[in-house]
Amino acid sequence: MLAGSQGTAVFVDRNVDNRFSLAMQPTGVSGGEGQVLAIVVLGVAADGWNESVLSQWALLASAIPVQYMQQSLARARRLDRAATDVPTMPDVDETRSQESSDVPAMEQAMRLHDILRLGIKLSQETAFFQAAMVLCNELALRYECERVSLGWLTGSCIRLAAMSHVEHFDSSSTAVNLLEAALEEAMEQESLLVYPAPSDSHAVLRAHQAYAESLGHSCLNTVPLASGEKIHAVVCLERKSSALGEADLWELALLGESVTPWLTELRAKDRWFLTRWWDDIRGQIKVFAGPRHVAWKVAGISTLLVVALLSLVPWAYRVDATLSVRSQGLLFMPAPFDGYLRQVYVDIGDQVEAGATLVQLDTRDLLIEESMAEADLVRFTREAEKAQAGRLLAEMQIALARQHQAAAKLELIRYQLKNAQVKAPYAGVVIEGELKKNLGAPVRKGDLLLKLAQTTETYLELEIDQAYIHEVTVGMTGEFALVGRPDERYQITVGRIDPAAITKEGKTVYLARASVLGELKPGWRPGMGGSAKLDAGNRPMIWVMTQRTVRFLREFFWL
Repeated sequence: MLAGSQGTAVFVDRNVDNRFSLAMQPTGVSGGEGQVLAIVVLGVAADGWNESVLSQWALLASAIPVQYMQQSLARARRLDRAATDVPTMPDVDETRSQESSDVPAMEQAMRLHDILRLGIKLSQETAFFQAAMVLCNELALRYECERVSLGWLTGSCIRLAAMSHVEHFDSSSTAVNLLEAALEEAMEQESLLVYPAPSDSHAVLRAHQAYAESLGHSCLNTVPLASGEKIHAVVCLERKSSALGEADLWELALLGESVTPWLTELRAKDRWFLTRWWDDIRGQIKVFAGPRHVAWKVAGISTLLVVALLSLVPWAYRVDATLSVRSQGLLFMPAPFDGYLRQVYVDIGDQVEAGATLVQLDTRDLLIEESMAEADLVRFTREAEKAQAGRLLAEMQIALARQHQAAAKLELIRYQLKNAQVKAPYAGVVIEGELKKNLGAPVRKGDLLLKLAQTTETYLELEIDQAYIHEVTVGMTGEFALVGRPDERYQITVGRIDPAAITKEGKTVYLARASVLGELKPGWRPGMGGSAKLDAGNRPMIWVMTQRTVRFLREFFWL
């Protein structure tokens, strides 16, 4: 036994009648139980065959790829059954029994040798035309033909590709057109056609007859060449004597199965690269349009439709921004003088009217100082009058100065008493100053007591991320919603964009000011926050969905 490199195993055996035979089967299958692919009887006299010769024949047989052998046998049987004008070849076992009795074993071995030799010779060619010429010339020489022509399937028609012993031919001549029609006739019937047809044949041979009568040939043999289940070419053998025999036709079909894959590959390589690309695309389209893998095809079509929809349908693109309600007028109310908190009338968030008392400072010490200042004023006035009556000019000037000093102090004390009640200069809301828990605590002049925001003139402050500031322009419209009322939406318009950025919570943002389109709600308070979305126009939906991811990837990978 000799294991081949192409998936076959060859067994050498000597029969009782002193004949050697080679049996080929797939590698890994036992010799007596596996499927036998072919049996070749090598000789009659054992003396004429030594071990070296047997090893060469076994090696030659083992070089046949098992898939080519299986496809060739299956294709040959199918073609033989389809051709009504050619008798069906018997099975392998029947063929072996008939050949062992009718045909010399050496002739069968030589047939196999010729098929392999021609296959090896064609495999050495690197161009399609040279390989086609070699095939036509070899067939013409082997079967004693006047002419052998090879037609190749181009698109949906057969076109003449090569002719034995002729390198150049006129593709538009009448003879070539008739020959291509005969080749197409064989391809359409997918069977071996012989002209003249046997008496029991039902094959259509009109194109064969027209071509034979135009050239005067008496016999035509057309053999389709297929790779797998697809016919790629048709070979026409023209003879003047007689048609090929059954064994020759079977051998010709097997030979075509063996050489068609390599010719197909050469044909694909010799074409223009745009043609190859177009044929590959058409082949993929045919595979995609076929009945297989329906679920994957539906998923692929659905994905393409979704991508096309997302790419073509426009969608509103809006820039996100953080929003805060700010007051146009913000008043800081400090302590008017050093004192103590006596009464606080408001809390944070209280709405106050203009003139309302907010904080009351303790005035008991001021009242005592006021009385003392009044007494000093009266005393210095009397001293000035006494010095004037005694014509004491110097003492009078001193008394008048002390009188003015006492009057100024009294005026200051009365001013402090007047401002001991801190009042709201206008209507607003208290946004800072929780003083009720500090009643009786001392305060110094200038300490912040309350912060009052005016509610009649409020505006919206937007914080826009630096990545989207180039999308925002003055006059852009949008809408916003407060955190406490996300279901209520209000229209806004951008009125101003600050030219300089600020850093807030580790982010670089730009501040913009926006105004509300319409009336302000009475429940809005300065400091309230929310989210705003500014309309930046329509963009493709897929861009809106992926722009954040694409920007992140470009920044991360520096694209």
